[in-house]
Amino acid sequence: MNVTRTPLRPRRATRRGRAPAALGAALALAVPTALTTTSTASAAEARATASCSPGYVCIYQGDIFDGSPNHPMVYSFYRYGTYNVANLVGDYTVKNCQTGGAKVQGRTGYNGTGSVAWDLTVNNCSTGLWTSLTSTNSVRVYP
Repeated sequence: MNVTRTPLRPRRATRRGRAPAALGAALALAVPTALTTTSTASAAEARATASCSPGYVCIYQGDIFDGSPNHPMVYSFYRYGTYNVANLVGDYTVKNCQTGGAKVQGRTGYNGTGSVAWDLTVNNCSTGLWTSLTSTNSVRVYP
């Protein structure tokens, strides 16, 4: 029995064979665009005014009571102590949501030195102090 084997020839690419590759390339380009759009939307949502949780002192940029949702929280403090702050130029809102009668004050010097720039003795999350914090270089949370 004499069998002749014929080598297989490679298939030629046809229009139908290229379509899945083109579709795959198009999808690969479309996915990063969709992810970029989503991350941009997330960044916009991150700028919305966040609430100050009970037990914290929070500092927001601008007047958070003006009805605008775009006041980012720039600092939050939970424990008693003195904290150095930077780049607080202009008007900010300070909310004291500490419990147990804790107070907070801004100091003109670093590490709690210098004079008192502002003092917030009311710890009530529904109110806050709206003032210029330009001269504030440290924040002291104390009992």
